[in-house]
Amino acid sequence: MLTANQIGYLNTIPKDKIAKVVPFDSATQAVAQELISEIKSVLPRAEIFYIGSSKLGIAGKNDIDMTVMANGNFDEYHKVMEQIYGKPQHINIGNKYIKWELTRNNFPVELHLNDVVTPNFQEQLDTQKILENDTALRKEYEQLKIESNGLSWRHYMKRKYEFWNKILGIE
Repeated sequence: MLTANQIGYLNTIPKDKIAKVVPFDSATQAVAQELISEIKSVLPRAEIFYIGSSKLGIAGKNDIDMTVMANGNFDEYHKVMEQIYGKPQHINIGNKYIKWELTRNNFPVELHLNDVVTPNFQEQLDTQKILENDTALRKEYEQLKIESNGLSWRHYMKRKYEFWNKILGIE
């Protein structure tokens, strides 16, 4: 079963986008730590969440997914981060959400700035925590990702969401 938000997201994915799953590369974690240090050097009070397959140490896109929580300092954080990372690829000022897409040491990075933890992001954090703490589930999740290589991105994401919902107990 999928949530309304998950279905909504799936409907935004281009039909011709294909999932490419590659083996885990530990260098992604080193690059992520460098990014965290870089952000902390200019925003020392920032709450930074590094999530996703590379954080889990499993096969995936070999990208870095990171979110900075502004916690009421959105405009200040936006200004500082734009000075470092340039113009963002997506801005939703009304929802206080910004996304940068960059490459660091040949790894794609999605760097998000949110003002608060939204229910959707909390779901990702809860899923991440479960997978970090359960080796068997993490291996099962990695296998699902590997088996999804070459599928449409919509189907890949649908399978991921179904797995997340199963481990979160969402019916």
